[in-house]
Order: sequence, then structure tokens, then C-alpha cells
Amino acid sequence: MCRWIAYSGPEIFLEDLLFHQEYSIASQSLAARESVFTTNGDGFGVAWYGKRTAPGLFKDILPAWNDSNLRSIAAQIQTRLFFAHVRASTGTAVTRTNCHPFTYKHWAFMHNGKIGNWSDCRKSVEQMIAPEFYSARQGTTDSEAMFLLALSLGLREDPASALVSMLARVRSVMEEHRATEPLRVSLAVTDGSSIWALRCSSDQQSPSLYYGNPNTRASESTEQNLRVIASEPLDSDANHWLKVEEGVGIHWSSQELTEFRVRL
Repeated sequence: MCRWIAYSGPEIFLEDLLFHQEYSIASQSLAARESVFTTNGDGFGVAWYGKRTAPGLFKDILPAWNDSNLRSIAAQIQTRLFFAHVRASTGTAVTRTNCHPFTYKHWAFMHNGKIGNWSDCRKSVEQMIAPEFYSARQGTTDSEAMFLLALSLGLREDPASALVSMLARVRSVMEEHRATEPLRVSLAVTDGSSIWALRCSSDQQSPSLYYGNPNTRASESTEQNLRVIASEPLDSDANHWLKVEEGVGIHWSSQELTEFRVRL
């Protein structure tokens, strides 16, 4: 499994959350506390939004805790919204194209979990991806396929409904192939303004997910009770974090936080 964080709020340096937290995403890549795999060293990625519509993207197969380039750019890049992900492969190759986040135009997506029996289900899932989006496929992961399938099902028009429909299609394929492994999902997607995130599974054991407001070195103050959505808390202050329950999705924008149900 993997670990990830999504941030939206006052402008901060990437390093504020990637490195300068009690349980930063870089430290989680070496010693995750709520993951099936303690070490998530099969690569990392960061997608950040600046003055352009499309996000910047930096990915590599080195462990996040041991990449000097990541430390260097994290100390220089300031952003109001970014995704960061550290990977533990569930079977697909350790390559840069298989590292998250995945992007399409101004959209970014990342995932923790798996489609059960992916090697058996892969062809059927990929056949449901519209040609417009399949041509953007670069890697071999189930995660990227889920993103492109969600785009095919209307992610740009209604993200919450498209994500739920995508998961239903995936579950149907797994049933057709009599998959013995579960579907487990914790994901996030953004259009550069709002963030949608959810956790669900076919066996009620989806990867952990939280949202909260850890301390950062942001120059602006805010009354927001949410700045970060994360696989696990970035610090030990329980007052900073709320858990997202099984089968629940959240939509966060600068105006509000709403929940939606995810039923497989």
C-alpha cells in the first residue's frame, strides 16, 4: 500500500508538509504507522499548482526519504494546493510512470489500495476507458486505470458521481473474474481548486484516511478547519485530525466541506 497527502490553503513551501512535520510524508515513506506496509520506498511524486492551470509534476523511483532533489525543490516551491504520494507497489513495476500522482490537463489523481486480482481484471477495466483518455495512459498500474476510467465516466462534470460509478464498474469486473482479493481504495482527485477524496472497500478494510489542520509556516492566517487530507495524521495532536469513515467521501472547497456516501 501507499501513503499520501493533499493540501489546500494559504501558500506554503512544499517542505512544510513533506519534511517538517512530526510524521511527515517523507518519514511515512520509511516508517508508516497505519499502513499494511511500514516502508513505502517504491518511488514518490508531487503535483503542485502555481500560476499556470496545469500542475507541475515531479516523480522518481528513489525513496522519498533519500532523494536530495526532492528536498531541494521542496525548499523552493511555494503553492496553495498540492498532492504528494509515496509508493509501495502491489505488484506492478517500480518505474517513474507508475508513480503517483497521475495528471490529465488540470486534473491530478492519487490512490492507495488495489484492485483485487489486477492481472486478471486489467484488460476488462482498460477496455472501459474511452479512447480519448486511454491514449494518455503511460504506466501499468490499476490506479492510473481508475483515474482514466473516472475521466471516461464524467469526472470533469460531476467528480463525486464519476468516482462512485468508476468503483462500481471496477467491482463488477472483479465479480465477473471471480476475484478472490478485495477492492481497497483511498483516493483523492483535484481540478486545481476543489478536492474530492474517499475511502471504501469490498471487505470493510479500506486504507486509513484523515483530514485536519496541522501547523504550518504559512504567512497567511485562516479559520479553516481543514487544510490537509492524509492517509494518516502528520502529528500526534488528536485535536488536529478527524477520521474519514469507511464508505465516505468528502468534497472540500474554499467555501465548504461536504460528505457523500460510497457504496460498492
